[in-house]
Amino acid sequence: MSRSQIACAFDASSTTVARVKSTGHGSFTMTMCRTIEGGMDDLGGPKAHRLAKKLVSMLREWRDEPVALSFSPAGLMPLPAWFTQDASPDNRDTLCRIEAGYFLDEADKWQWHDMALEPSPGQPAGVDRRMLLFYPLAPARFIENELRKQCRVEWRGAHVEAVARLSAVTGDALAVLELEERYAALSISANGKIGYFRYWPVKEASEREYFAITELTSAPLDGAPVKVTGPAASAKVLERISHETARPLEPLELHPWVSAERGANKAKSPTATMRAVSTAIMALNGG
Repeated sequence: MSRSQIACAFDASSTTVARVKSTGHGSFTMTMCRTIEGGMDDLGGPKAHRLAKKLVSMLREWRDEPVALSFSPAGLMPLPAWFTQDASPDNRDTLCRIEAGYFLDEADKWQWHDMALEPSPGQPAGVDRRMLLFYPLAPARFIENELRKQCRVEWRGAHVEAVARLSAVTGDALAVLELEERYAALSISANGKIGYFRYWPVKEASEREYFAITELTSAPLDGAPVKVTGPAASAKVLERISHETARPLEPLELHPWVSAERGANKAKSPTATMRAVSTAIMALNGG
């Protein structure tokens, strides 16, 4: 039975909306992907209502289909954590709030994404390894509340886990190098779960490239292909990093995870497309 899912991927300055169909046999087709101006920075300011109105109008065509929201602010605040395996969702939520209080100034201004990680070697019995990804609460809550007035929002969170879940679609390990203007990150996932995650805030390009070279020469890649996303991932940057690490680097693109109808992709970049599409696939697979 075919099902469809809408996903809205918010970065700092734009929003990308994708519609993905599932055939029910593990294959996915993107039928629409568009980018509109205005993102998380705008949702926290005077343009918020205008952007929300534009987005609601855009989604009206698919008003009966569920919506998933993915947030990619200019920077994240990651925090490793350990929770007991039998912790209920409500209990984990309480633990996340406690961790936020210790970790962040003005913790009530942050939303968290609680992400389960692969167990580490020698991990104690009875605990789960987690990664808490904190991002600004106000813009995320505002747009979620506005969309809920017209849409059925069924999932929301940071983009990192949705992208990692692509490794469950093919069953192959996946390494994703993110080169953003204000941070760099490397995740290695298998069967939909991240086993290795590193994040580094950056102020200039040299720091970003140093992180990439250091991680790609020391991380346990074990032959996993390295896919690259982010606005700072220019061809020249990738060429330099690839030369220094002796590793082939490729942009993270639709193939082999999803096909696309002719003319469906009108997003601003492969990064925007993949964040929206991976969010839709994650929601179709149960979140």
